[in-house]
Amino acid sequence: KLEVVHGRDLWPVKVDVSQFEQVIVNLAVNARDAMPEGGRLMVRTANLTSQEAAQLSYKGMPAADYVRIDVGDTGTGIPTDIVDKIFEPFFSTKEVGKGTGLGLSTVYGIVKQTGGFIYVDSKADKGTSFHIFLPRHHAEQDLQPDAPGATSAAKGASAEAKPRADLTGQGTILLVEDEEGLRSLNARGLRSRGYSVIEASNGLEALEALEEKNGAVDLVVSDVVMPEMDGPSLLKAMRGRNPELKIIFVSGYAEDAFEKSLPENQQFAFLPKPFTLSQLVAAVKETITPA
Repeated sequence: KLEVVHGRDLWPVKVDVSQFEQVIVNLAVNARDAMPEGGRLMVRTANLTSQEAAQLSYKGMPAADYVRIDVGDTGTGIPTDIVDKIFEPFFSTKEVGKGTGLGLSTVYGIVKQTGGFIYVDSKADKGTSFHIFLPRHHAEQDLQPDAPGATSAAKGASAEAKPRADLTGQGTILLVEDEEGLRSLNARGLRSRGYSVIEASNGLEALEALEEKNGAVDLVVSDVVMPEMDGPSLLKAMRGRNPELKIIFVSGYAEDAFEKSLPENQQFAFLPKPFTLSQLVAAVKETITPA
């Protein structure tokens, strides 16, 4: 049995519609598979105020306005010893040959790409509920001025890619992101457009990868806030070895605040979160092959 309850006057959010459809379909399919004898599949949407978000006390989720999407079932549940691993790439509770294990890590990556959060509650033989929180989008966020250190690539990438634009390309990209699901999602997207991608989970791994390639990297795409070594430190280290290295930083933080932590006259492209895969690919192409 399918139950759908939509909240009234839902706030706007900024997501890639086709990707988010994959999220809901993926969670629904998992719910179906968890109910071999039948049961209830529930999908609910609602606005969540910052005060309500603060009361939830979910780890890592700041108090803010969100649109909440819940997908739940009355199935077998997820064992407590593996529930913390379900968003890891290639982890799967399904039998060999009945799933790639990429599903929930991709779901996680897409949600994080929007600047959102996803959590799971599960009880054995009672069911599982996934809770997604997407930040409320304000139109004025699209009108933020650019900081002086940003290249034109960041400006072009801040808008959705034009219909039927050729976003394929060539080159080697060093992708630095500590969120494994998000890194895997972006790496697959870039590879599907023709790029060779080297993955690193933090700045130190990125420097090691750069050494192994003898600096033969066309572009670095890096998060700003990471363990081991943050974005500004990584930029200084990489530019010390190759002053001409092209870099795109992605972050949910304001660009001008980030630039204040850098030496003067450092050029880089900036892609603000949340962004779609199309925006990422557009930024990569524009930075590697500027007009």
